[in-house]
Amino acid sequence: MGHRPSCRSCRHCIPPQGATLGRCQLRQLPIHPDLVGDLWCHHWTARPPRLPVVTPGGASAPVQPNQQLSLTAMLAAG
Repeated sequence: MGHRPSCRSCRHCIPPQGATLGRCQLRQLPIHPDLVGDLWCHHWTARPPRLPVVTPGGASAPVQPNQQLSLTAMLAAG
């Protein structure tokens, strides 16, 4: 599916949460959750990408530690 402009991908839009309506901060309009994927206007501006967190050393910080499983102990016992 291709990327197409809509309120869902606009940086000015606060997406709806639960039963509350979304909101266009630029135009000060409420946006119904059923229409957020279909509406857009000429003020549409792409949201910035969600990038992984980077530590001060420059390496990316994994959400969960990356561990390699050691099978040697299990194979030696068997």
